[in-house]
Amino acid sequence: MTATDTDTFEESLNISPGKLAHDLESLPPTERADLWRGLSAEERSAAMPFLHDEIKEGLIETASVAELQNMTENMAASDVAHVIETVTEDVAQDIVDNLSDEAREYVQESLSFDEDQIGRWLRHDDLRFLDTGSVAKVMRRLKVRGLSKYTDKIFLVSRDASYQGAISLSSILEADETRLLVDLPKIENDCTFDPETKISEMATEFRKNHFISAAVVSGDGFLLGRITAEDAVTTLQDEADHQLMSMAGLDEEDDLFAPIGVSAKRRALWLGINLLTAFLASYVIGIFEATVQQLVALAVLMPIVASMGGIAGSQTLTIVIRGLALDKLNESNTRTLLVKELGVGVLNGILWATVVGLVAYAWFGNQALGIIIAAAILVNLIAAAFAGMLIPLALDRLNLDPALSGSVVLTTVTDIIGFMSFLGLATLFLV
Repeated sequence: MTATDTDTFEESLNISPGKLAHDLESLPPTERADLWRGLSAEERSAAMPFLHDEIKEGLIETASVAELQNMTENMAASDVAHVIETVTEDVAQDIVDNLSDEAREYVQESLSFDEDQIGRWLRHDDLRFLDTGSVAKVMRRLKVRGLSKYTDKIFLVSRDASYQGAISLSSILEADETRLLVDLPKIENDCTFDPETKISEMATEFRKNHFISAAVVSGDGFLLGRITAEDAVTTLQDEADHQLMSMAGLDEEDDLFAPIGVSAKRRALWLGINLLTAFLASYVIGIFEATVQQLVALAVLMPIVASMGGIAGSQTLTIVIRGLALDKLNESNTRTLLVKELGVGVLNGILWATVVGLVAYAWFGNQALGIIIAAAILVNLIAAAFAGMLIPLALDRLNLDPALSGSVVLTTVTDIIGFMSFLGLATLFLV
């Protein structure tokens, strides 16, 4: 089933597929199942691509073979591939056998690529034309079949299907119908993608260059299909959701109404990791137990030092993770950003160290205590800038997700440095 067919089904619905998917995700499981059962195969086909994976897979698992066959008849190849990977081998074979020869070929092609590669998400809508054809032929086909969404160009191929370039739709509309396509101006600096390119890399290029669509060309020069801005936006949105949820260890919890046991299990690991880091920070405090016992004010002021470092570090961490996600950080500008973040840490450190030092002096009437906590805050904010910058870069270099583990490591670093600097200085100068 081509993207054009999918567009036609979407236009026939009384509610947009995206809104339908949103409504499904907003319902508790029982009500969601009731609504799903009341949808037609066409409505299910249109809504399925917009659902988060966890919810999508739950609905697939409860569907009968006949329901899956009816639903996948109207789905794009990439979405059928996802269904096939979710079900058992026998059910997957039943689904494949029910497809047309063309759809089966596209699905098999999609399955040959990883889920994070462009080849998995190819659109096979009919926007390719022989370079020896005429403008009139293009216009006739577009009038009969209509325009697929996100269409700004057509693609030219030779008789052996090798890619020959692209022509903007505006050039087609402005040209005389008798003109040959080969004589029309091609798009300069036409961007094409290899099918094995990561979908995230494609999304970054689309965002930077404001592409609407682009050709996907094999290594030997054959046009395989196209990728569109919709795919790029979906990818960027998924990455944003992933980063937001990962900061709290919830990157797998797409379903608001996931079972209590499942959600508790997912969150337990994250809580356990945080508990270990808390014990580590407590151990550092324990080293200075005698100091804390002699000056109660230290116990009162300790959370301030750690909290200020944690917030400052989180700000830098967020900036760096965003820069990595948008491909704005590289070897040539990392040093510049580090200097900038250190400068911010120094300026804010001086400002808030002064404020907190004066408050501590006014509160406890101890000038030395005010100076010590001011020094500790300055040290911790500078350390937080270092940590917030270097931790995500190091995790990214190790192919680990900075959004998932960066905040835990950062909190541990700022807590330990904050406690050690504050209690260490207090041990040296107050006790």
